[in-house]
Amino acid sequence: MTPGLASLRLSAQTLAIGAVGALLAWALSMPLAFLAGPALAVACASFAGVPVSIHNRLRDACFVLIGLSVGGLVTPASLDAVAKWPVAFVLLAALTLVTPYIIRELLCRGFGFSRPEAFLAAAPGHLSMVVALTESLGLPLVRPVLMASFRVLILTLTVPLAATLAGVPIGPGLPSAPLITSWLLIAPQIVAAVLLGWVLGKLKVPAPLLIGAMTVGAGAHLSGLAEGGMPPWVAQTVLVIMGSLIGSRFMGISLRAILSDFSAAVLAVLGSTALAALFALAAARASGLPFLDVLIAFSPGGLETMIIVGAAAGADPSFVAAAHVSRLIVLAVLLSAFAIRHGRTPPPPDRR
Repeated sequence: MTPGLASLRLSAQTLAIGAVGALLAWALSMPLAFLAGPALAVACASFAGVPVSIHNRLRDACFVLIGLSVGGLVTPASLDAVAKWPVAFVLLAALTLVTPYIIRELLCRGFGFSRPEAFLAAAPGHLSMVVALTESLGLPLVRPVLMASFRVLILTLTVPLAATLAGVPIGPGLPSAPLITSWLLIAPQIVAAVLLGWVLGKLKVPAPLLIGAMTVGAGAHLSGLAEGGMPPWVAQTVLVIMGSLIGSRFMGISLRAILSDFSAAVLAVLGSTALAALFALAAARASGLPFLDVLIAFSPGGLETMIIVGAAAGADPSFVAAAHVSRLIVLAVLLSAFAIRHGRTPPPPDRR
């Protein structure tokens, strides 16, 4: 069997495991089952020694779809939110800038992380951004990816649980958009995103496909050329692929390392959440916004998860979406600056 066919077969096997995990989690009524189920199932399979992996092309396709979805959240209403609540967004930018440095020190001092590892691991962005940036930079750093995976797993499980305890029901996947975009409009965006990603890649921009797709999605919606969201089956399929990708990151990692990094991840999540709460309290008092709205907008959880929780909790969806998109933009600039600085010195050896 050729290497290409072997890789595709391994991806199919991994996605099959992820699909079974999604069905089991759905049967158990697990919140966000289509993301958490595949992640747990593929992770358990990797612990058992089963080879798991997601083909790079499939991963890239997933990043393009995620980027278009995230970019589509940048609507005129979102821009109005930025103009209406500048104090909140200034504080959000400050929170995004200081969080990696504070959490980095905790990880370095308490768990022996190297400074580059700790900085990437402490980034309060969602998984796709961290994974894409780490891989595109070619850094031999396993722990940042593990920490990002743990952070998503922890928040995916705890945020829906907290919402449920507060009386907010969370379904198995992303809610269907009230308006579905036609494939006649989606297809050109995909082509444009790939082309822009190729150009950004030539310019050595980190995570070119993800950033390119976000730019195309935002431009299409702001210009009025596109409205609505992806078809439901696409959104749920992307969740299963992302969940499988999360689980595959644990392949070849010892149980001892897993337990060690899980403790570090819990500390990082607690620290990031505490910082978010402090900044949210200040922003709520300064802007007059409801504290719940600001807390959901400032939380370091995955964008999709927090948008779902915010909408279900009655928070202003434009503000929450604008806040999380703004956080991703600030984080992309911050990590790009780190990448430029890091590229001037040899990367530290991978201790695993």
